[in-house]
Order: sequence, then structure tokens, then C-alpha cells
Amino acid sequence: MRRRLLSLCLAPALALAACGDEPATTPDAADAAAEVDVTEPDADGDVPSEDDTGADATEDVEAETTADVEADVDPGPPALVLQATIAAPAADPLTDAEVVSCPVYLDERCEDGQRLRCDLYDTGAASWADAPDPLLRRAYLYDRWYDRFSSPDGQTAERLFKVAMPGDAPEEVWTSAEAFAGWAGEGDSAIWTGAALNAAIYRYAATGTEADYARMEAKVRDLVLKFDVTGIPGYLARYHFLLMPPGGPQSDQHVLRHEDTSPPKPRDNPIEAPEAIAGLPAAYLDGVPDSEGTLVKGVPYWNGHPSIDQYSGPMMTFPIAWHLVKDEALKGRMAHHLTCYLKRLERLEIINLQANPEVLEAMTSYFGGGVLQLDPDDVDLTQIDRIVGYYHAGFNAKNADTFDRTCPDTLPTTPTRVLDAASDSFFLDMIDLASDLQETQVRPGQIDHFYAPSVRGGDASHMIHLAVMAFMMTGDEQYRSFLFDELVDEVGALEVARTMMAFRLPDWCFKFYGDHITYTTHWQLITMLADSPLRDAMVEVMAGEAWDKALKTHHSALFGVMFGSSVTPEQHPDVPTAIAQAVAQLQAFGGNDGVLDAPRRTYTRTRQEIIDALPEGLTLRCPTEEERTQCEDGGDLFGIPLESKPITFTCDGRPGECVMADGKCANALASHGLPPDLRIYGDFQWQRSPFDIGDLAGLQGAKQSPGRDLAEPYWMARHYGFITEGAGTVLAWRPAGDCE
Repeated sequence: MRRRLLSLCLAPALALAACGDEPATTPDAADAAAEVDVTEPDADGDVPSEDDTGADATEDVEAETTADVEADVDPGPPALVLQATIAAPAADPLTDAEVVSCPVYLDERCEDGQRLRCDLYDTGAASWADAPDPLLRRAYLYDRWYDRFSSPDGQTAERLFKVAMPGDAPEEVWTSAEAFAGWAGEGDSAIWTGAALNAAIYRYAATGTEADYARMEAKVRDLVLKFDVTGIPGYLARYHFLLMPPGGPQSDQHVLRHEDTSPPKPRDNPIEAPEAIAGLPAAYLDGVPDSEGTLVKGVPYWNGHPSIDQYSGPMMTFPIAWHLVKDEALKGRMAHHLTCYLKRLERLEIINLQANPEVLEAMTSYFGGGVLQLDPDDVDLTQIDRIVGYYHAGFNAKNADTFDRTCPDTLPTTPTRVLDAASDSFFLDMIDLASDLQETQVRPGQIDHFYAPSVRGGDASHMIHLAVMAFMMTGDEQYRSFLFDELVDEVGALEVARTMMAFRLPDWCFKFYGDHITYTTHWQLITMLADSPLRDAMVEVMAGEAWDKALKTHHSALFGVMFGSSVTPEQHPDVPTAIAQAVAQLQAFGGNDGVLDAPRRTYTRTRQEIIDALPEGLTLRCPTEEERTQCEDGGDLFGIPLESKPITFTCDGRPGECVMADGKCANALASHGLPPDLRIYGDFQWQRSPFDIGDLAGLQGAKQSPGRDLAEPYWMARHYGFITEGAGTVLAWRPAGDCE
């Protein structure tokens, strides 16, 4: 993501953001775990007194001296109590059955003259499920369409069509070579391959079949490969592709670009020594067949400048898969890349903010804009004097010869870059930093992305998650020390995390992907933590921040499942409601052109059409003048414009038009999250606006979602018991006649 200057000086500018000061006090979790008890009770549970022991004065002095010495000893970082993030399924239910598991619904193969079809098998009844649960069948269909038609070389992308594709188009039509136009959204492949892996993990957890285990492990390898292709430990590619010569062949099995129509761009890098990379697609070495079957070779590339959202794919899923993957070498690669990523981050500090009147005025004005939802005990944002950040240095053509491609040995505790607000050069230093953060500029000092855990709640959660994950995978004490000594004690990340959703722009200009990037890894952090003060604090954030201040009205199936699986009804009374909403959304989720058992595509849905179809209880709402100001008047910092978004226009009589005080109009939004059939198209529905009304498309049905927005929450809901229909029904090879 682009990190503007404000994300460094006034961290809430991004949707991920919430702010706090940079306290030096030790938060509750560390205090509770670090207490030293130097007095042991006796066998009856009583603490011995002087009369009980008969100790004389000398013994008393010696005992007190010993206690003082023991109390002064630094106990080191608190204990970090972890647990398996997911329970392994029971033994394969088909182990002793007469049928064999299979991975892709409705696939067929010929074996010894018999045609076999991958079909639904009820393990409880030991018979074929010819009338399966409709949602179960739809989930398997969506998995089929993803595995076969939306995951080129294991990556995740949106399928494009040359012709209009109605909802009732049969599979053989929309999968034809004649209809295929290419891929879209491949730049987000890392995050959505992560969503695909999470869906595969929870499908295996729900079914336990050997075929589903192999499918899950293959998806782990797909995501690990996105690190391997860069040749830099811990450095993630957004996607990899094959650059073909002009006029070269097309294929829906690979991500191909052609030199004449899509030449390499600044963040595209050749894959070095591709023959040495395990798991690289064979076509990257051998070529792609043209219409006559002749192999045409290309040059393998990887696309860089990865953002936090791309890293959230492996960050969320590798720690879950860790407890299920059987291949120790593969686990080693997972741990190596993610720990190298954490150690590759460099520390940056912006100091003496209170010494700069311009900064103070800007902070006071910005934080006083009415956007904040601070709790009474939250920090005073205007008192921030230092921002501590961790940035990911970018690799590009201008620094390829000098870029350090090794995995660092230690974590970033010393700043490599310090900006002093009291210095005469501060303004120029900030301009230089802002330039390094711009993805449109290729500079030797390029920064891919930036965490600011001392002021931004989402980033504080991310950094805590990274440290816990690294300790879980390695047991290396430096990660536990980094968590408690660096992040919690010095940076104050635990207190800042408690303000995760305190700063939110209005729904008319909010970037909803920020929620998805933040709550998914935060949920995964909770799943790693056993009962402890740290877990209690993170659950409090999930409930009091993510739900209460943000997603309560979104009706997000994914968040509902994550909320319901990490927070108990005793911890928040809305948990049953969130689960029920999630299940209802999944039951209604499917094709958006009148056919439920179809992929989701881009279709025009007019505002009037959606307004007329609003269910009972769902109304329209207009922005207030204050919300309009918050969206449109970004202002500036030191003369540099801050991010803003116009939400008003000249009134034109459109349905659901909101007339503002100056006679201009804004679009009304839904009062709460729309049902799936009324929502605008999204590559992944749960990271897009749940409130926008109306969707315009040119060529109808021209773009198709990979469908992970159904599969991921569905299989999670099955694992956690929120959906019980279809339990025990798995995929197996079914005799389907003769073949040659």
C-alpha cells in the first residue's frame, strides 16, 4: 500500500490506523507474568510467620537479604504461553472404506477401463450423497472452479472473458479457450493465495481425508514459492509470471505477459537461476505450447514491492498450517522465510515531535477533527513525542547490486534512520522519506511498507503477531525478548493495539480492505495464545475495537466466523448474533446473476434495482456535514496535501441521492451490510464496502471472482461447528461407467 507522509507523522491517516502515545510503562500482560514470588507456602497452604518458624533475628536478616537479592534479579521476559492454532482432524474417515478420497469435485479419470468421478460420499451412511446439503455442494463447486480455473500455477487471480458471460453459462462455455481473455488482480495474488490456503487448511480440518491433506500441502508450497522466486529470504513476490515474446501463445494455466503488450515495469524482476528453484512451473523452463504444440520459451519474472496486505497472506496461514504439515523440510522453509522477513525489517524513529510547533498544531487540529472513537482511558494523541516504526526496504533495479540478500541474524532494535523534528533539516528529511515510500518512484532507498506500532493500533497487532509467530516456530528466545522487552515495554505496542479501531474515516471514504488486513492476523494471533493476560488483552481488542467500533454493522461472514471462534459469549454478548449473521450470509452467497450455483462476476445492478430489493429493516443513510468534511478536506501537513476523497457531486436526480447543505449531493449508503446478492462485485467480498449501492459493468460478466470469499469462511464455520449440515460428507472416487 502507498504510505503517505501522514502515515508517518499522523499515523491514523490510513484505514488500518489507530493511534496512541509511546508509553514507557510496562503493560498489564508483562506485569502479571513478570512478578517474582519469593515466599513459598507450607504444606497447608499458609505462609510461615516468624512465630511458626522460631527463627532468630540473624535468620530474619539473612532471609530478608536473600529475598531482596532474589527480588532484584531480572527475571527476563515473561513467559509466552502458546497453543496449537488448530486441532488436527481425526484419522481419514475413508481409511477402512471401500472408496478412495479425491480432491476436486466432479473431476473424472479413467482407470482400468472404468470411469471414476469425484463425488460426494456420506461417511456416516457409507453411501453416495445424491441429495447433499446445498451449501456444502456449492462450497465444493467453488473449490472446483478455483482449483481448475482460477489458480494458474497455484496462484490466485480473477478470470477475464472476451465475451459477455451470463450467470447460467455452463462450465464448458466459460472455461473454453475461446472465451478466455487473461487474468486480473494478480498483483494481489499473495494475499488471496493466503485466503485459498486458509480455506484448504480448514477443509482438511473438517474432512480429514488424505486427498484434502495433499491439497492443503500443495497450497502451502504455492505460497512458499512466492518467497523462493525472489532469491531473497523473507522477501515476498506479489506474483510470478512468464514474459513471452511478441505474438507468443496464451494459456489459462499460467500467468503470461507479452513483451509487446505488457513489458516489464519497475517492480518486475527476472527470476535468477530458475532451474535451481524447487517447484517452479515446468513451463518457466521448457516453454508454453502454441496452437501447433510447439514449445515457445519465455523469461520467468517476479513482481515485487510487496505491501503489508500481501504479507498478511502467509502471516495468517503459515502458523495455522504449521501444526498440520507433516513435511519437516517444508516447515523449515515456512519458518525461514517468515523469521527472515521479521529480521529484515529496519527500525526508524521520528523524535522530538513536541519540540516542533508546526507538528503540534497539525496533530492537535487533525486529532481534534471528530473522527476519533477513543475510550476514556486511551492515550492523549497530542502528547506523542516519538514515533517508532519498522520498515521493509525494497528491492529494485537501482539497488540490485548493493541490496543485502542474506537473512539477518538478529532483530531490528537499533534505528537505521532517525528524523529529528527539532532539526532544521526535518522538513527535507520528511520529504525524502515520503519519496522513498512512493511506489511510483524507483529509488535506491525504496521502502515497500512501514509499520508504526507506537501509534497505529493495527501495526502494533501485526508486530506482536510476528514476534509470537516467530517464537512459536523456532523457540528462539530473541523473539520472546523482542516481543516483551522491545515491543511491549519500550514501544508500548500492547497499549497502542487497544486503540486499533479508534480512528476511522466515514464509510463514504473509508478503505475497507484495511479492516481485513488487520483483523485476520489479529484473529490468528489469538489462536496462537493459550490462556494468559496477553491473550485476554488481544481478545479485548477483537471485541471492543474490531467488533464494537468497526465491523458490528458490516455483516461480514469472514469476520463473524473469526469473531465467534476467538471470543466467547461470556466475553461479549454479541457473539451468537455475529455467528448467526455469518451463517446467513454464507447460505445466501453464490452467483450474482440469478443463479446461486454459479461463480460471482461483474454485472450491472442499478441503484434503483438495489433500493427496490432492500430487505425489511435495511434502510438508506446520508452523510452528515461533519462526515463530508472529514472525507473531502484532507488538509495538508507542512504544505504537503493529505489524502482526501470527494464524496459529493452535482445533483442529477439519481435514486438514493442525499442533498447536502450547499446544494450538492452524495450517494446514500445502506444502513448495514447488504445481503450477498445485493452487494457490488468484489474480488474478495469481505474486504469491500458492504454498504455501497449499485454496480456498473461494461461487458456483462467479464470478470470472475476466485471464490475464496465463500470457501474460506465456509470451511472455517464447518470446523468450528457453526455449520453442521454436511458434516461427514467428503469427496471420493465413484464408479461412473466404462471408458477407454
